[in-house]
Amino acid sequence: MSYRVLVKEDSSGSNIYAWPVFLILVEEMPEAVFIVQYDDYQGFLVKKRHPSTSRLDEETLNLLHVAHEEGDEELRLHDLDNRRYVSFKSREYPGWLVGYVLREETDFGPNRELYRGMSRLMLALMQVSPEGVDLNSIIRHERTLPELTKEQRLAKIYFTPSSALLLERLQEQGVESARALNLWLSNQVQTDNINIKEVVRPLLESGVVHVEIIEGKAEMVFLLRDIFGYRAPPVESLLNAKAYMPHISDTYEGYVKDFFSPAPPAKGYNPTIPIDEPDSPIMEDRERVFEVIHDNFNYIVLESLRDRPKSTNMISEETALPKDIVSDVLGTLESERIAVHFEDEKMWALVTDPTIKTFMPEYILPTIARRVSEKKLDRDAARRYLQLLMETWSEKND
Repeated sequence: MSYRVLVKEDSSGSNIYAWPVFLILVEEMPEAVFIVQYDDYQGFLVKKRHPSTSRLDEETLNLLHVAHEEGDEELRLHDLDNRRYVSFKSREYPGWLVGYVLREETDFGPNRELYRGMSRLMLALMQVSPEGVDLNSIIRHERTLPELTKEQRLAKIYFTPSSALLLERLQEQGVESARALNLWLSNQVQTDNINIKEVVRPLLESGVVHVEIIEGKAEMVFLLRDIFGYRAPPVESLLNAKAYMPHISDTYEGYVKDFFSPAPPAKGYNPTIPIDEPDSPIMEDRERVFEVIHDNFNYIVLESLRDRPKSTNMISEETALPKDIVSDVLGTLESERIAVHFEDEKMWALVTDPTIKTFMPEYILPTIARRVSEKKLDRDAARRYLQLLMETWSEKND
């Protein structure tokens, strides 16, 4: 029987008693959970269900699916035929839906974020290891996948092709009207079916751009931050290894030194060297940095290793990812010279730490001045752009 523990203190404040409170956890669990994929030819395909005896009819699945066609809300609560359902649908996983049948006594409100995180984890696992998705375990242990971090939102820009193109354009112009950007982008991709709001969305969500109507004249898009991806030394991990794992500390430090400061004539990694110089890290390496950070499971394991070396089991317990997923990710990170394996100790550590930072695009200021003088940019828009840059990068706000 599942139970939670209620902690009770006596009047003296010195003794603690544990009183079992039964059935609370059971009542909060859904009666059933489904993972459904919609196929244009076959309709709704139930890919996973728990328990295996549970069923959902086509009409209910259709109602859950259609409810997400309006608005951007990922998680929705439904009352259908005197039963309550919760459905989750995300732009990250088009065509997929997670559905829950709630118990009559379940208080859904306090658990919204839990359901959102569990749904996100289920769909992410279905993309890489569908046979290993254990719905019962995810529900019982309340395993979740966190929302995208700031670093991941920045990396996402480069995995949305039109958004990456738009960023390149703004790096040249600084500020441009939404209409002009729409025309330019349509010409670049040779199509008129551009939804500029969807293209701008990843840039907005990451804080890279700001959109505003300038005194009723036009909707303008301003570049507030530029992005820099690179490999940083795993400083915190090295310090903790030296303090708590002296038996691997020297070897670990040697691996990191070989990458960043190898013995001459070899040259180490220096991300500050301009990309047009021969010794600069190549653009393909920066793309790999973005790719590692963008991938949910790569990033979760990366985050786990940032503080100190750990074993596969430790990472799995800390992140709630299945061990086979953790092992696959560690293999990928090792091949990309991000992680290193200490086989005798069965430990893994970061040898490089993929990182994304933002910086002020001050390089664009001469371009802004030139465009105003050539009457290619409205003075009010230019004035507002400078104001936004100061507000964004003032000491108080940054």
